[in-house]
Amino acid sequence: MPPLPHNAAIAGLLDEIYHSVISPERWGTLPERLAATVGGGAWALQLVRPGQPRRADLHGCNFDPKLVALYPDRYAALNPWLASLLQRPALQLTHDHHVIQRKGFFRSEFYTEFLRPQGDIHRTFGTIITRGDSGSLVVSCNYAPSEAEAVGVTGSQLLATLAPHLRRAFDLTKMAGHSTLQAGTRLIDGLGLPHACYAIDSRGRLVACDSRGAALLERGDALCLGDERRLRFADAEANAALDDRLLQEGRVGGSFVVDDRAPQRMLARLSHLPRPLASSPIESLFRSERAIAVLTVIEPGAPGALDEDLTKLFELTPAETLVLRRLCEGLSMAEIAAMREVSVNTVRNQIRSLFEKTGTRRQAELVALVARLGG
Repeated sequence: MPPLPHNAAIAGLLDEIYHSVISPERWGTLPERLAATVGGGAWALQLVRPGQPRRADLHGCNFDPKLVALYPDRYAALNPWLASLLQRPALQLTHDHHVIQRKGFFRSEFYTEFLRPQGDIHRTFGTIITRGDSGSLVVSCNYAPSEAEAVGVTGSQLLATLAPHLRRAFDLTKMAGHSTLQAGTRLIDGLGLPHACYAIDSRGRLVACDSRGAALLERGDALCLGDERRLRFADAEANAALDDRLLQEGRVGGSFVVDDRAPQRMLARLSHLPRPLASSPIESLFRSERAIAVLTVIEPGAPGALDEDLTKLFELTPAETLVLRRLCEGLSMAEIAAMREVSVNTVRNQIRSLFEKTGTRRQAELVALVARLGG
C-alpha cells in the first residue's frame, strides 16, 4: 500500500480517487480535480490504444473542446511527447526535456496546430499509470513556462505522489468486480440449477464460474480452457457462434446448440451483462479485463424420480416429460426444439398436450404446478 500524505488537500483528492473504485465514472473528472488542487495547468487522462497509427481516448481540462474532438484520430498520432513517454516504464515521472528536442518540437504539426492555438502551454510532464490489453493509461499536464514553479514543480510532485495510488485504485476496481462475480457464482450454486455458468470477458476468457461449470471443464469432453484461459468447445461450430456473438459487443446474445459427441445435444445461452454508463478512458481499459457476458451451458441430464411420478400421474409420453423438464429449467420453445432437433411446431403441440393433461392453461401455471409437486 502506498504511503498516505499528510497534506489535507491531497488527502481529499485521494479520497476521491479511492471512491472511484466503487464509482468508476469519477475517473473522468480526475483532470479537473488535479488542476484545482495545483491551481492551473492543462491536465489530461488518456487511454493510448495499441497499434499504429496511434489513437487515444482523451479526457482533459483547460483544452479547447474543438481541438480535443480531433485529438483521438489526428493529434494523438502527431504527439511526439506521447510517443516518447510510451517507451518509459510505468509510474516513472517524465518531463518533456527528458525526451523531446525543443527545436524540432516547435516545428511539429502537433505544436503548431494543437498546442500553440490554445496558449503558451508547451511544457509537459506525465506518467503511465498502467498498461493493459486495451492500451496504456496516461496522466499528463501541459503548462506555460511562466507556470514552471507553481504548476511544473508542484504539479509534478503531486503526480509523483498520486501515481502509485492511482495504480492501486485501478487494481482495487478490478478486484471489486471480480469479487462481485465470485459472489454471484456462489449464489448460482446455492440455487441448484441444472446449468453450468461462466462469466467471460470480451475475448471469451474465463473470469469466474460456478461449481457445475468447473465440473464440466474438468471433464473436458465438451468444453475446456484454451490459450489465455479462453473457453473453447469441442464443437467448432459452437466456438464460431460464441465468438461471433462476443464480437457484436452486446447487441447479440441468444442460444446456440453444442454437439458434444454425446447422444443428446447441449444448449449454450449467452447473456450480455449491462455496461457501465461511464465513458472515461479507464472504463475502456476495464472493458477488456471485466466480464461482459454470462455463458450458460445446459446439459441433457438424466430423468429423475419426479419425472417418473409426473409421467404416471398425468399419463405423459417420454417426449412430453422431457419438454416439461426443459420448460421448468427456463428454456424457450425454440431452445427446446434446437436441443431435440425437432420443429418449434412439434414442441408447441407437445406443450398444448401438457396443458390438456395437467389442466393448466399457460406455461407459468404448468411450471408452478411442477414446483408445488416438488420439482
